[in-house]
Amino acid sequence: MIDPEMEYEVSSSKDRIFGEELDWDEMGYPCCRILMKVSRHSESEISKYSKTNLLYNGGKENVDTSKLRSSVWYYVHQLWGIYYDHVDYSMVQELLPPGFREYIFKTSCMPDQLKEDIFNNWESKRGFTHAEKVHFCLIIMEARFQASYCFSLKALN
Repeated sequence: MIDPEMEYEVSSSKDRIFGEELDWDEMGYPCCRILMKVSRHSESEISKYSKTNLLYNGGKENVDTSKLRSSVWYYVHQLWGIYYDHVDYSMVQELLPPGFREYIFKTSCMPDQLKEDIFNNWESKRGFTHAEKVHFCLIIMEARFQASYCFSLKALN
């Protein structure tokens, strides 16, 4: 329906929200407070797992794993449809061999199908320790959480 004097389209009844249905004090403000708490907690967790450098990789000590950790993070986001202009995705593919990418995919997209033998056997050629594997799992799950949170925020806009 168009109001000729105002020159804008009036939304259909299914797109409308009636003020009586939504009380900002009861629903809107608490929702914003919850989102802020989730954002702060998420930022803390993301920072903790993405910036923690174990300084060893496959039994080698004093190794900077920041590029590998970032590659895991960006690959998870890529799986969930989030892309960054500043990321060199060919480097991500280079740093994450097919077996590692498959493990990241299963952990991020199908965690219910992840079995103990898959966890124990992935990337055994690199010799990742159990602690390193757990660290990567935490990075994968936090990246997945952030991707989900980004889509939730997008849905609210």
